[in-house]
Amino acid sequence: MLRRGLVSGIVSFALLVGMLAAPAGADPSEFAPQDAATAQLQQALADAGFYRGAVDGSFGPQTQQAVMAFRKEVGATRSFTWDNSLSGLLNSYVKPWTPFRFAEPDRVEVNLTRQVAYLFKGDVLSQVFPISSGNGEPYTNQFGSFSEAHTPTGDFKIQRHIRGERISFLGVLWNPWYFIGGYALHGSPSVPAFPASHGCIRLTMWDSSWLESQLSIGLPMHVWFEPAGVGPVFAPGGTLPVGGPSPCASGNCDSVAFYDIASRFYHWDRIDHAHQVNAFFYGNPSDIAFTGDWDGDGVATPGLYRRSDGFVYLRNSNTEGVADITFYFGNPGDLPLAGDFDGDGRDSVSIYRPSEERVYVINELGENGGGLGAADSSYAYGNPSDVPFVGDFDGDGTDTVGLHRPSTGNVFLSNSHQGGAADAQFVFGDPGDKMISGDWDDNGTDTVAVYRPSNGLLYVKNANGGGPAHGTFDAGVGLAGVVTMGR
Repeated sequence: MLRRGLVSGIVSFALLVGMLAAPAGADPSEFAPQDAATAQLQQALADAGFYRGAVDGSFGPQTQQAVMAFRKEVGATRSFTWDNSLSGLLNSYVKPWTPFRFAEPDRVEVNLTRQVAYLFKGDVLSQVFPISSGNGEPYTNQFGSFSEAHTPTGDFKIQRHIRGERISFLGVLWNPWYFIGGYALHGSPSVPAFPASHGCIRLTMWDSSWLESQLSIGLPMHVWFEPAGVGPVFAPGGTLPVGGPSPCASGNCDSVAFYDIASRFYHWDRIDHAHQVNAFFYGNPSDIAFTGDWDGDGVATPGLYRRSDGFVYLRNSNTEGVADITFYFGNPGDLPLAGDFDGDGRDSVSIYRPSEERVYVINELGENGGGLGAADSSYAYGNPSDVPFVGDFDGDGTDTVGLHRPSTGNVFLSNSHQGGAADAQFVFGDPGDKMISGDWDDNGTDTVAVYRPSNGLLYVKNANGGGPAHGTFDAGVGLAGVVTMGR
């Protein structure tokens, strides 16, 4: 919001631009007009979504605010000047951290920590805007009592809009989009590097005008502070871009399903950047999720291990509903393993027991309502902190067990149900990643992939080994885990 009397009457856009022409503390030598290097910078900022002006080589106020937005986004010192040491960050910038949203492809996200706003179109970042939000200071409200200048956080929708000038108790708002009560996203001639408003979210005047054709009543708008430990996604050297083709040229490859803490599954129909999502609830938040082809129909469906009652719950379709098969499972602390361990075309449930560092292989599903039955074989494997996953790592038609050591990123693959040294070992992923395997390129061999909750990306490998991923896909942050789905 603006202070009373800051702007009186209709203020021309040209005058407002002039008010921002020389940010406080800026060196005029930085703003050489009609400069080829400045034009290149403008184009690079535009390509990354930070600049919406003319590529004219003039380091004017619109370019300065685009630089400020970029500095805010990447955590650099907040300034209106460009430093060539930032070029590497600009070249490798991929996307912001944002909370996961289901069925909201078009939306506004406001990051109060970084003092920027993001416009998403079709679930893809479109633009990044510099903003200034509530400064937290006390002021006298319209009822004569004291209030604190806080910007409300939460999940909102744009409720109403006034085109042009709106004179409020606290001053003049330009093109305000109200998202709750008297709080609005609006244009202002003053958008500093820091929170400075009475609670509204200030935009530059030109960004406010640009957004007139982009926003609408009912559009979701989310306002939040960034959690500790997250931040923008970068791809040094461009080796891990979010984009590019699907890793599956044939279209007949394994896919994935993500799940959140509320037990909602998000089943992708394929791994590419135009996938469709089938969402359904199954299980309880504390359940351990896995998937398999329980009835031999060629379709992977969810299974759950409920540690509270020691039962497995299997369903034969990717829909909400009760389990089709239930049976007792193992000991407290056991982890479920699902796969076709004997090559008969049907998946079964086996056990990894961390307390014993042992795999128990079971080739038949447990009797409905009964127990899992005795193991067909068992062998020592791994360390207590290792996380098991299943795949056909050598393409022989039989699934075996791999281990991921989250503390180091080490991956251990075995091609048989025996103890001893792993058949393959390499490093892939970071601590905290969730590892799975699948046939991502339809070559008959399962390879690894990791979901990284901190940045919401799925990193897919088409060969088992270290090095960069062969494909990187935006899954969304805030998800609890990922499982492999069949073709």
